[in-house]
Amino acid sequence: MTTAPYGREELPFGEDGVLPAVLKPGDGVQRLWGKGSLVTVKLTAEQTRGAMGMTHFAAKLGERSPSHIHTLEDEIFMIGSGGVRATVGDRTELLEGGSVLFLPRGIPHSYLVESETADLYVLTCPGGFERFFLEGGYPVHMGADAPVGDRWSVERTHEVAEKLGLGITWGT
Repeated sequence: MTTAPYGREELPFGEDGVLPAVLKPGDGVQRLWGKGSLVTVKLTAEQTRGAMGMTHFAAKLGERSPSHIHTLEDEIFMIGSGGVRATVGDRTELLEGGSVLFLPRGIPHSYLVESETADLYVLTCPGGFERFFLEGGYPVHMGADAPVGDRWSVERTHEVAEKLGLGITWGT
């Protein structure tokens, strides 16, 4: 078995030389988003041979996504804590800690964080959508200077999605 160093341990290579990933809290690429939430890209398509991308949200009250449809990937929301109101098609439901929502591509959906904070993971299959957060978010070092909160531009996020060719159709 071929191994490579990872931290203090050696982990085996997977097929095609892909390494397992051990990501702890705070690991990954962080960006400021929307209402001042912290988004951390934990896994990218490049790290998973395109299989998936994973993003963690330390979301704030009012964080939301306008209605949209993914045409390229399925999406899974895993709520660790807090309350997130999700609208899927014509159905709206409050998702709290421990909830999981599976969104097959082609289904219109949106969400709104209704608690002071919410902790959630978003997994997309196949990977690639995580580029949206890397490109559309603002570097953490910008802090208070980042145009988040009331200065956030939904139009800018639409432009980023279009530029990256993410196949998103925005609702009304």
